[in-house]
Amino acid sequence: MEWFYSLNSDFSGWLWGHRVVLATSWVAVLLVLYGDNINKLLKRIMQPYHYVFRMFSFVILCSFGYGLLANYGEEAVHYLIKLLDRNWFAGVVITIYLLLGFLAERKHHA
Repeated sequence: MEWFYSLNSDFSGWLWGHRVVLATSWVAVLLVLYGDNINKLLKRIMQPYHYVFRMFSFVILCSFGYGLLANYGEEAVHYLIKLLDRNWFAGVVITIYLLLGFLAERKHHA
């Protein structure tokens, strides 16, 4: 069993150096999975307005809104990652990717 702890510790240490990339990929996957829900919400909110305003709000959401969500979402996830125990980081990464895969399968994206 000692070999498992050693392997986990080595793998966690290697992944720890890539935590910014991991946080970015998790936020990007969530935006891909739930971006259509955000677009539908905006469409519902802007429905009573003129076509030009609806189109303008969609362009603003796509050009600035998703960029802000990605940027600040990545910073928030990175902050949460830094709170985790470094020795078990590999297990957390595997669990999060399994959870994201489950969510994608539920939404029929996989």
